Amino acid sequence: MSFNGGCSGVVNPSDRRGGTLRLATAAAVDSLDPARTYYVWGWMLQRLLQRTVMAYPAAPGTTRLVPDLASEPGSPSRGGTVWRYALRRGIRFADGTPVTAADVKYAIERLFAQDVLAGGPTYLIDLLDDPGAPYPGPFRDPDGLRTIEVPDEQTIVFHLRKPFPDFDHLMAMPVTAPVPRHADAGARYGDAPVSTGPYRVAQHEPGRHLLLERNPWWGADSLRRALPDRIDVSIGLDRNDIDDGVIAGRFHLNLEGRGVQLRTQQRLAAAPELLANADNPATGFLHYIAIQPQVPPFGNIHARRAVHYAADRTALLEARGGPIYGGDIATTLLPPTLAGHRADDRYPAGPHGDLAAARAELARAGLPDGFDTVIATQPGKFRGVADALARSLARVGIRVEVQELDVSRYYREELGRPATVRSRGLGLAVTDWGADFPAAYGFAAPLVDGRLIKPFGGNHNFAELNDPRINALIDRAQSEPEPLQRAGIWQEIDRAVMEHAVILPLTHDRTLHYRHESATNVYVHAAFGVYDIQGVGVRAPQGGEECSTKD
Repeated sequence: MSFNGGCSGVVNPSDRRGGTLRLATAAAVDSLDPARTYYVWGWMLQRLLQRTVMAYPAAPGTTRLVPDLASEPGSPSRGGTVWRYALRRGIRFADGTPVTAADVKYAIERLFAQDVLAGGPTYLIDLLDDPGAPYPGPFRDPDGLRTIEVPDEQTIVFHLRKPFPDFDHLMAMPVTAPVPRHADAGARYGDAPVSTGPYRVAQHEPGRHLLLERNPWWGADSLRRALPDRIDVSIGLDRNDIDDGVIAGRFHLNLEGRGVQLRTQQRLAAAPELLANADNPATGFLHYIAIQPQVPPFGNIHARRAVHYAADRTALLEARGGPIYGGDIATTLLPPTLAGHRADDRYPAGPHGDLAAARAELARAGLPDGFDTVIATQPGKFRGVADALARSLARVGIRVEVQELDVSRYYREELGRPATVRSRGLGLAVTDWGADFPAAYGFAAPLVDGRLIKPFGGNHNFAELNDPRINALIDRAQSEPEPLQRAGIWQEIDRAVMEHAVILPLTHDRTLHYRHESATNVYVHAAFGVYDIQGVGVRAPQGGEECSTKD
């Protein structure tokens, strides 16, 4: 074992089957419904529970797509507006029912019922729906979506409104996991979804505990090793307690993947034998402050720009873990891991902020004495960032009240619901974001494409930015076949977003993960920036009981 061994290779390779993989998380899994989940650790669980049309391989260092339910990648035609997939035969649900193309079609149709199933990514709505006659989903229109055809039980054909060269990436999202219509419980389906992957839900107490057991109807596939017999997830624990539990061996990994807390970072840095069990990858995540123009006084662009200039970037980086474990100071939207990133700084303020420039912006806003606002945050490192920003802004008279919100509701029902943001006056919010798929569109579109704003919750365009120029540039980028030209358009989009001053970039993240030495086949997945639990196994216990959550 060695520090960063899981960033480029597999730590503790083993073929041993059996045992219980024990995971922990502070936050509740947003949903086990493949149409609703959007947290990265929710997608990691989906890789255990479900098969999707396409998938990312169970291996480090690659984001290359491979077929999963499909027998080969999609076949585009008609200028990239028609995509056809042939599905494998012999795949069954955990209740023994054969999987057909109609089950995949129905699963995607459920996504359109945003009034019932809000929360997940909605790219397919934008590509497949008719804006003049929106499809309301299968609960209100059982006749189905006309832009998806199933000419036979093993073939599915998508008719897109516009070309989308990354469509195979969308087919790797959980929403393409088949759902049997006979078992759909609507908003309650996530309590016990019907699996197609190697595991099924054995017990589920939302917000407290999840136990997965083997799915007897799963037929071995080339993507999943399925080594443990059971996967036991403890939910809602204190983040420092999770760190202590993984180091002590009560858990194998932290499922959430947000990295160890600052106290634990210091502990690992002082103990080389512990640091050898850690990985510090560049995750591709942007940690940032969302600034809400719908909440006064941030409808005034100069008030937003004052926040940019007053922010002490060094203090904010230290709150994330410093330059070694926290990442690099960010001044752009797109991270360095994606084509389209370029070094730029629309609001140059030095390492500790430019207070004169901030005060000048406040004067332009008609607020020379500052103003009061609220910043939304979560416990842990998010809270540290909120406090650091509050101290930064206080230097120019911006008085910030820090509000810790419920972790399990943070995105879908609090920060992610525009009506809640406005009613609670959440002018600022601490958040982070990683690409839905490894391309500039998969990173930026949910944050800045006004056509993807979701009023029912689970929204990620927190500023409700809906600039026709930016929307048009996004369409132009997606229709540009030349990668270098496409990257140049994304650079233009990045600059246009920063002009609005609705996103204050903090860090292009590095995250310090810790793995217990009894976990096998551990690696950081390049597409997600976290440990890929679908490949992880456990060592045989030596002279005692295997890793237990009990003291």
